[in-house]
Amino acid sequence: MNISDFIKGHIYRRDDLIDAFKGSFMRGMNKCNRTNTLVLISKHTSNRIYGDLFRNNQLIYTGEGQKGDQTYTGANKDLLNSNKTGLPVYLFVVFKNQQYTYYGRVFLNGEPYFEDELDVEGNNRKVIRFPLVLSTDFVPLTAEEMKNHYIAGIVPEKKVLQVVGAAIINDKKEVLCAQRGYGSLKGKWEFPGGKIEKGESDAEALEREIKEELGIKVKVEEMVDENYHEYDSFNVNLKVYKCSYVSGEINDTEHQSLKWIDSKKLNDLDWADADKPIVDTYIESLPRTIDGQISFDYYEAEAVKQSDKELLRAVQDYERSQRNQRKAGDSAEIAVINYEKDKLNNAGRPDLADMVKQVSKVSSDYGYDILSFEINNGVAQEVHIEVKSAKMSNSYIEFFISENELNKFKNDGAYRVYCLIRMGRNYKLHEVNKIDFFAHNYLSPMSYRVRIRIAE
Repeated sequence: MNISDFIKGHIYRRDDLIDAFKGSFMRGMNKCNRTNTLVLISKHTSNRIYGDLFRNNQLIYTGEGQKGDQTYTGANKDLLNSNKTGLPVYLFVVFKNQQYTYYGRVFLNGEPYFEDELDVEGNNRKVIRFPLVLSTDFVPLTAEEMKNHYIAGIVPEKKVLQVVGAAIINDKKEVLCAQRGYGSLKGKWEFPGGKIEKGESDAEALEREIKEELGIKVKVEEMVDENYHEYDSFNVNLKVYKCSYVSGEINDTEHQSLKWIDSKKLNDLDWADADKPIVDTYIESLPRTIDGQISFDYYEAEAVKQSDKELLRAVQDYERSQRNQRKAGDSAEIAVINYEKDKLNNAGRPDLADMVKQVSKVSSDYGYDILSFEINNGVAQEVHIEVKSAKMSNSYIEFFISENELNKFKNDGAYRVYCLIRMGRNYKLHEVNKIDFFAHNYLSPMSYRVRIRIAE
């Protein structure tokens, strides 16, 4: 693909840019030495870092550098001198991830200037604003288009509020939710918090806002998520942090209502749009639990003989499935730990519950995932649990097992295989019946190791 092939207003992929401009495009400002061009990427997605905006048919473009004060070095220097050197500067705008809308050539229109902006760590710093204009054949925005956001999703200049919110969690794992009592979002639910003042860190602003709004002191912990959202009259960059209660009594002065809501029921509330994705992130981060067991009758059956097409697809998907299984497996192991501890506590053996351990995180030498215990005639015995994230379809449950795991299952009397089947946000647990399992052939080959002796 050639640079001249790009059409204004059309959407392209990153590979198209790499092919035409011969750059890597890992940054917002990309100097492509092989084509002697400078390509600017202006992001307008929820995870944007810089405060680029369109103002009076100009793009106010922020220089490069995510931490500390920006300086006229690197690509910033190239853009500063582009009118003098004749370096061609091209603009692509991203409204959806991986989609690059082409806006053509741009030119520096007046002197750049410095403004205050927070860096990626929440520290105040100086950034360079470059006023850019599009080439003359680009159709300018009309007043109606500016009002109704017609041009490729770009909105007129609006104030951007830097806001922090608190996910305050009590001992019952409930989250304190606040209902807005004023303004255009009146009646909507949100995380309590407020705007960051100049010179404040996120934690300082959040502790101050919670003290002012609720009269309590909190300790700011890890971030839940960050979301950039465009409302009709303003934009907001919202960061929400988990917070623990320190002292004081709640005395709300800001909201229509406050409620402690069970974490799993947060989506029952009518949340403000900026808060919704963060609520989803928080719910997704909650540890999953085991919600009952499933028992199956085992039937004799022949091993499934897969077609060539199925075998090819299995090989192609192997690496991806392994990655997904590792992620799902860790969640499943944590659920089993809690399940085993609850079982032993209910049996009156909290001493054994305290000894349940996720040994897969300690060493692979154990050959299983969870060390637990069972009580037989009053005697405690170790059990070695291998946790499998399984899927259930039609009349089958399916999971992967290695040769080493298979041998341990056969020869180690303490070895157990737990299948965890995802049901909504939780799991159903099925313990594989060892006698039935080895009485029938349920194994289907997925790949083979080829080892051929050759003559020296």
